[in-house]
Amino acid sequence: MMTIQDEIAAFFVSYVDAFARGDADALSELWEPVGLFPSPTGNFAMDRQAFRNHCATLMDFYRKQGVVRPVGELLTSAELFPDVAEARMAYRMLGEGDELIADWEHVYILRRTDSWRVTLTIADAEMAAWTARGAQL
Repeated sequence: MMTIQDEIAAFFVSYVDAFARGDADALSELWEPVGLFPSPTGNFAMDRQAFRNHCATLMDFYRKQGVVRPVGELLTSAELFPDVAEARMAYRMLGEGDELIADWEHVYILRRTDSWRVTLTIADAEMAAWTARGAQL
């Protein structure tokens, strides 16, 4: 039987794979119908279609920054309540020759209904990483 940690690890393999393939549809399906995005400048939410469009824009942004291959590593995960888990991922955006373009950690809250889906993410470190590179977000 798979543990919660195994399930979350498998979820993020699919998540990073969808990003690597540039598949905004697949990525958006790994989110609840409405996802919440707390940020230093305020919280906002997006429905699935708006989030799908956001994913496509984000993937294009990564390409423009020279990202060839996103790499994600699950650092920690834990069940908070039945069918609710938290996860911390470390991301590295790699360019040609595996040059490190940017890296950061991301925190997620996931909920399991028929499958695990992201409910909330905190992307402060990603925004700081791109800002430090001088990228216009």
